[in-house]
This record gives sequence, structure tokens and C-alpha cells, in this order.
Amino acid sequence: MKSLHTFMLLLVPFLAMAQQPQALPADLTTLLQQASANFPLLKQQEQQIQAAGIQADLARTALKPQVAVNGTYQYINPVPKATLPVDGRNVELQFQPNHNVNANVSVSQSIYDFGRTNAAVQRAGDNLRIIQRQQELTRHNLTYQVAAAYYGIGFIQRSLTVQDSVIRTAANNVTILSARLQNGDALQYDVITQQVRLKTAQNRKIDLQNQLDRQRALLTYLTGNTDPAIGADARQFSGIIQPFALDGQLQLAQAGNKDILAAQDRVQLAQTDIRVDELSGRPSLVAVGSSGFRNGYVPDVNTPRFNVAAGVSFSAPLYAGGRYKLQQQAAKINLNASRYAVDNANAQLRQQLALLNADIAANQTRLQNLNTQVLQARQALQIAQTRLRNGVITAVELESAETGIEEALLGQLAFQYQLVLNQLELKRLMGESL
Repeated sequence: MKSLHTFMLLLVPFLAMAQQPQALPADLTTLLQQASANFPLLKQQEQQIQAAGIQADLARTALKPQVAVNGTYQYINPVPKATLPVDGRNVELQFQPNHNVNANVSVSQSIYDFGRTNAAVQRAGDNLRIIQRQQELTRHNLTYQVAAAYYGIGFIQRSLTVQDSVIRTAANNVTILSARLQNGDALQYDVITQQVRLKTAQNRKIDLQNQLDRQRALLTYLTGNTDPAIGADARQFSGIIQPFALDGQLQLAQAGNKDILAAQDRVQLAQTDIRVDELSGRPSLVAVGSSGFRNGYVPDVNTPRFNVAAGVSFSAPLYAGGRYKLQQQAAKINLNASRYAVDNANAQLRQQLALLNADIAANQTRLQNLNTQVLQARQALQIAQTRLRNGVITAVELESAETGIEEALLGQLAFQYQLVLNQLELKRLMGESL
């Protein structure tokens, strides 16, 4: 029983948890930094952000001059010719060369496009903001996944400590009862009962070890660290969370919840898409010019000559088969869908907060009951040990008292851990950073 008493002393920090949030443990901070630096999805999204930024710059190029070098060659035969009298003799004049050459540098500059380019730039910016928000959401959820795995490992390590105590107690009882059986002071039933209890406890430890290995594998995936260091701080939970006023907490959460902010960004993009589609059928006015060399000038049509051209190009769509109208209708439907997505995100947030609040209240009540149960089980064990020394109870009755306190301690630990998960989930839903 000494090992069990030792564990009860180890459990004191759980029973004296602070009401105020504490600073993150140093090893958890390190794991969060590693996750932010190594998680593959964040790296993928970083590349997507860079690509989206280039798309925004690309949209802005429509406001800048476009310069091009052009060159053409064309052979034509026959070409227009005429025979005219010149200075008393007939001379054949050719009005177009057989070998037509034209080389020039052209420049075009948008003068006015009724806001189409600005709308395209805004849409590219909205797309960039959505991808940035998605990366922010990924990083936000990642930190809480790391924290949950970190404290999960601490919880399992604590549970293993309890389970080791159970195994040692059962093994000691098997040894004691086997000796008593030989002396005729115990029954075969007592020995078998303790052996079954020992095997059950050993199997339970195997399950806990498997859970620990899985949590470590998850932490390795999240952080990229093949051997994540987990110190004793993982076993010290940060505080007890209290039930909250749902409506008040909901209003605060709506201002910071990452999923709602992402849905609102998509509404903004849908509104911009409508503006882009409304402007897609508008005219455009472009200044154009070129300078270079070409042949074809009479009378010597084969000799290239320097030339300059400048002007204004105006283009106005007249008919496109109803395409612009259909684009606007689709964009408005997408806007309505995005607004419903915001409503759905708000409804989900309210549901999640309500369920979380119910879990917090239930877990606190269970934990209070288990705190009482631990005290009662401890007193029952002391009484059973006294009665055993006086020879008024059997070893099986003592086992029942030992089992009671061990189960109470495991349950107490489990609900303390559940309250930590509740606390993490509330902070995540509120949009708070760890």
C-alpha cells in the first residue's frame, strides 16, 4: 500500500489547481514553435499565399503600359501595278511590294475601363485574404491540437502511475495469499481472485501504453519532432474552468472565432465577384501607339521607311448571348450561399458553446463527487486495514477497499483532464491564442 499512498501525494497538485490561467510550460511552448515551423499544411498554405499575392500583382498590371516588339513578313503575288507615262515614256509603278516587312515597337495604355481593373485587383486581394485567414485558422487549430496531445500524454503518464500502483498491490496480495494458502489461512478462491485482478491491471496498463504511443505519434506528426520532450509540467493542469453565461460568451466568441471570420471573408469575396461581373460588360478606352520600319511606300515600295502611328481604341460589347447577366445571377446566388454559411457558423458556434457549457457543469459535478469519493474510499481503506489487523475481515474485503480508492483516483484524474480539454476548447472557440 506504500506505493498507493505515494501516488496520492503525487496527486495533490491536481487537487490544488489554480483558478487563474498560468503561463504555458516551456516544453509546450517549444512544441508549439516546432509545429508552427514544421507542419506541412502550413508550408503548403504559405506557398498558396505567395501565389495569391502574385495574382494580386498580376491584376494590377492592367493599369500599367503594355510594350511589345512586333515583326511580320508576308509574301504577296500578284500585287497591284500600273503603267503610267512619265517624262514622255511609260513607267511601270508597283503599289505594294511582293515581300512585305513590318517591324515596330507598340505601346498600349488603358485610359478608362469603368472600374473593371480596380474590381479585379480587389477580388485578387480578397482571395489573398481568404487564404491568409485559412492559414491563420490552421495554425490556430494546430496549437490546440498540440496542447491537447501534450496534456493527453501527461494524463496517460499519471494514469500509468496509478496502474503501476494497482499492479504492485495485486502482485503483493497474490504473494501474501499464496503463502497463507499453504498455511491454511486462505482459500484458493482468494488467490485466484487476486490473480485475475493482477492480469486485468496488466492488460489495462498495456492499453494505456498503447494510448501513450499513439499520442506521441500524433505529437510527432504535428510538430515534426520524432522525439518530443514531455516534462513533468504536462501533468500539471492550468486551472478549473467555470460554467459561463451562454449569450454573453457567444457575443464575445463571434468577434474572435476563426471559422466565423473566415466565413465573413468569403461573403466579402462574393460581393466583390458581383461587382466584377457587373463591370465585365462595360466598354474600355485604350491609347495605342507604335514606331518602327516597314516597306510599301510609293514610289519605292521595297525600301523600308521609318514610321510612327498613334491613336485611341474604344471597345464596347453589344451582345454576348446573355453571358454577363448569367454571371451576375450566379454571383448573387453565391453571395446568398456565403451569407447562409455565416449564419451556419454562428449557429454551430452557439451549439458548440452550449454543449461545452453542459460538459463543464457535468464534469465539475462529477469531479466534486469524486473528490468526496476519494476521501470516503481513503477512510474505508484505513478502517479495512485496521479490521484486517484485528482479524475481523477477509483479504477479499480488503481488496474491495483498495479497488475502491484506486478507481476513485483514476476517475478523479480523468475528470480533471476533461476539464483541461474543456478549457482548451473554450479558448479555441473564442479565437484566443495559446
